[in-house]
Amino acid sequence: MNHPLSSCLSLALVCAAFTARATAQGQGRLVVSIEWQSATVGQLDGSGTIPITEGDLLTPTTQGFGPLPRMTIAVPGSLLGLPNYASCSGHASGTPCGIEIDAHSRGNEALFRPAGVQGTRPRLYYSVDEYARGVAGGSPVQNALHAEALLFEAAADVYTTRNLLFGPLQPGAFTPGTLLVLDGNGLPGSAGSTGLRQRGLGLVEPIQPGGPADAGDNLDTLSMTLLGPLGAEYYSLDGSIPDPLNGIAGSNTAQTLGVSPSAVLRRLATGSPSVYATASQLGLDREGFATDDLDALILVDDGDGVFEPSQVPNDWVATGGAQVGDMLLFSVRRGSRVVGRTDSLFGAPIEPGDILTTPINGVGRPAIYIPAEALGLRTTRSGAPQADDLDAFALVGEPWWDCNENGVEDSVDISQGGSSDNNGNFIPDECEDEYAKSCFCTTGAGPCGNDNPTGGCLNSLGLGGNLDPSGSTSLVEDDLVLTASNLPPGVPGLLFCGPNTTFTPFGDGRRCVANPLYRLGSTAASAGGVIVRGPGLALLGCTTPGLGCLSVGQGLRFQMWYRNAAMYCTPSTFNLTNAVDVVFTP
Repeated sequence: MNHPLSSCLSLALVCAAFTARATAQGQGRLVVSIEWQSATVGQLDGSGTIPITEGDLLTPTTQGFGPLPRMTIAVPGSLLGLPNYASCSGHASGTPCGIEIDAHSRGNEALFRPAGVQGTRPRLYYSVDEYARGVAGGSPVQNALHAEALLFEAAADVYTTRNLLFGPLQPGAFTPGTLLVLDGNGLPGSAGSTGLRQRGLGLVEPIQPGGPADAGDNLDTLSMTLLGPLGAEYYSLDGSIPDPLNGIAGSNTAQTLGVSPSAVLRRLATGSPSVYATASQLGLDREGFATDDLDALILVDDGDGVFEPSQVPNDWVATGGAQVGDMLLFSVRRGSRVVGRTDSLFGAPIEPGDILTTPINGVGRPAIYIPAEALGLRTTRSGAPQADDLDAFALVGEPWWDCNENGVEDSVDISQGGSSDNNGNFIPDECEDEYAKSCFCTTGAGPCGNDNPTGGCLNSLGLGGNLDPSGSTSLVEDDLVLTASNLPPGVPGLLFCGPNTTFTPFGDGRRCVANPLYRLGSTAASAGGVIVRGPGLALLGCTTPGLGCLSVGQGLRFQMWYRNAAMYCTPSTFNLTNAVDVVFTP
């Protein structure tokens, strides 16, 4: 889409909404944690002052593509009531210290509603561990988990599904459709062999399976909502179950509070943690205390802070769509005794990649709500030699990245053909190419009849100076290029810009930028009369007096002034190109 500067208001409002959403993310809306084997454990966080632990909830320090600074501690483990936190702060990666959070939720996520029930269907986001490989199939864009896993870069990422899901879904065959939403490090080439990339978190990739000290990070919890009215945090703690793939036992953090690693804890802004949901209410630990380990959590409490287990899937909403109970969904860690046992709804063997809910009518083991196959994960019940582990998930009512505000996740938009992505950066092209050539030297506009309706006013060469845009208007890409052509060879040219427009006679041409205007430096034209400025114009703005760093939704008009010493039609010795109007996008 191309928008002249005079029609940028609606786009600016859209971008303002995006900025507000990004600001909320930066204020701790998106928080994750990492496991104790991760490379970032013991390193200073994005503020440069506090060492990161596996008990901290982290938020991205900046939004965008890599390289990125480390994540910043949003909620330290001390505020989650972890007894060992003070003594463990600063401990090295690969040394369990009894402060690992295994699952986390704010208790106010979106509700799953079945088909036919009023209300929008939410979008599920999730992560996997370093042993996950996903199911091959489709293009790298449509199955980014499998592409990332081949490079051992899946464990620090966040994914979604190509289609919106709701349960209960019976285990079986599903078309692979995993899509990368947030990349661990956000670096080029980290989204598979095609070189695709996605905005990052500030974590370390890749991570080779093994341990106990890993070279990369394993994202272990995921929450994508702000704190609710009571400021409650809901979480589960790591147990001591050995991982059957590497023989390494968990950190046994749950023991420090005398609770099961299958229990869900609740802590308000003040006070000590208390058990919100017991293992037995979830159908876990039926083979003995701490024989299961809850690994991921989605929770929507009905407001009373007391857990009322669902009796059948979706009974947490009434026919009209209103919430009438608590929705608690979870997964279990690989090595839990419940893995391989039959669930209480379908009679199918439970996998570590399944999204589970409470037992049917409160009896037996958990019920499968969304099977691992629907998430593009491998299962032994489908014949895979090794099952993938679902490490974390979250449920939100709107897409996380939706730059064109059409209610569809950007990566889904691209994969389904609703948006093009010719540069492979997971940003729909229509959100990046917000520029248009403008301010031509139309009939009667030339100071002495040197009109030129396709560019700037004619110069001594009998040509009109042209200013053409290319690249994108994305601030994180910063790849906008402005090319001036048809200039006299070797002459100096000055690029300038400003937020306001005019159409004023100036030298042999027309000045199109009203005050205030900002000078972005001069450059000599080539022998062919060409000057190229960019990429890096957004960064240049940060060091330009008065202009400052550019922001999403900001509109500027650019124009090139150039020397034209051979007198053409006025006593002046300069001319100007046409203008380019730009609205900067994420």
